Amino acid sequence: MTRWEEQSIEFKKILDEIFEVHQRKGSDYSTGHDDHYSNVRQSSEFGIEPWLGAIIRQNDKIGRIKSFVKNKKLYNESVEDSLLDNATYALIALALYREDSKCS
Repeated sequence: MTRWEEQSIEFKKILDEIFEVHQRKGSDYSTGHDDHYSNVRQSSEFGIEPWLGAIIRQNDKIGRIKSFVKNKKLYNESVEDSLLDNATYALIALALYREDSKCS
């Protein structure tokens, strides 16, 4: 197996992990309705488009990663969790942006 193939397999595993975590966490926010993005959509209550709300949450994760780089430790969430959440928020932002673009 080539290095490229090995990297592709690992990349796919990470995508699968992101999907699994998204499904699991999304169920915590979708009580009473069937919207995995309901928590992010709440940014509209403050006049912020939901896809931008996801970007703001992504920025929070970047802040956590910067803290790790500076302090070499995190107390409440691992770097891997922060990276996975960052990727997830990027995907949520894209999904909501596309949804919004279809409505415009």
